[in-house]
Amino acid sequence: MKEILQRRPVPTPKKPIAELTHEEKAQLNTIIDLLIPSDEYFPAPSSLHLIDEFLLHFAPRIDYYTPRMLHLNQLRTVLRNLDNAADGSFCSASPERQQQLLRSLEQRDPAFFQELWTLANHSYYARMAVYNPVSLPSTASFA
Repeated sequence: MKEILQRRPVPTPKKPIAELTHEEKAQLNTIIDLLIPSDEYFPAPSSLHLIDEFLLHFAPRIDYYTPRMLHLNQLRTVLRNLDNAADGSFCSASPERQQQLLRSLEQRDPAFFQELWTLANHSYYARMAVYNPVSLPSTASFA
């Protein structure tokens, strides 16, 4: 028995979650806030720190595989292109200009935009389920 325990396979280290620079995270937060506007009932996505949830979709998963059209290098290229189109800083552009650039991205590459929007929404509502669980009022009556 002792020999069996000594020959246990060593678990392979997991590949780290995809990393973005501080500027890329700020830009992605801005984009997600534009894609999912907040209101009095739903907080801004950036306030939920959902970048980590979003980046989980870029980590290799053994339990299941879902082919994605969105890859980290492609995301970085799009972020860089949005910065260039906004004269150097997407985050410093006016909200109207930011919306205009996102609409242009959607028209140029609708499949990429749909994947970005889908991941943003999935990450947002997954995080909302943890941060703001739905609860019934204590006076609720089911008769």
